[in-house]
Amino acid sequence: MSEKNYWPHFIIALVVFAIALGVWTVRVAVDNPVQLDNSFMMKYQDVDNNYYKIEQAARNFDKRFTFTFQNKKLKVGKNLLVFEVKTKDGKPVENAKVEVLVTRPDTTKYDKQLQAKYSDGKYVAIVDLGLEGRWDIAVKVTIDDNTYRFFKFKRSTRRIIEDKLKNS
Repeated sequence: MSEKNYWPHFIIALVVFAIALGVWTVRVAVDNPVQLDNSFMMKYQDVDNNYYKIEQAARNFDKRFTFTFQNKKLKVGKNLLVFEVKTKDGKPVENAKVEVLVTRPDTTKYDKQLQAKYSDGKYVAIVDLGLEGRWDIAVKVTIDDNTYRFFKFKRSTRRIIEDKLKNS
């Protein structure tokens, strides 16, 4: 009587299982791509190469200007985003360029890039939000080539989120 040897079946099953895991891993990676951080509205390589220039420009901005974002909460649908740029003595700055990026914290699929327009001492931008939940608002305020600043705010359509940390 001959005994059956099951080792070849076991080895083949392990190889098939390893191939199946590899295919599954690739499929999950393709379905969920890496999202790049867009806090500075530029590629991370550009941020890395110009970090000290960005920091110096932010210090120049902070010495001469203040910036406030007046919206505490967002709503699904049209939102009027209101920003103030003032000199340290409280005078509105009319010649600033205010670029706004509204995005979800977990994906870039719903990104909306806006240019805020100056009106009555404030910069305003209109954004239409189609989803409920959390949103990140990245803002770049440019006064001149050596004076600009990036800000990042977290807002929600459900509740008020306080800005606890100094914006960067």
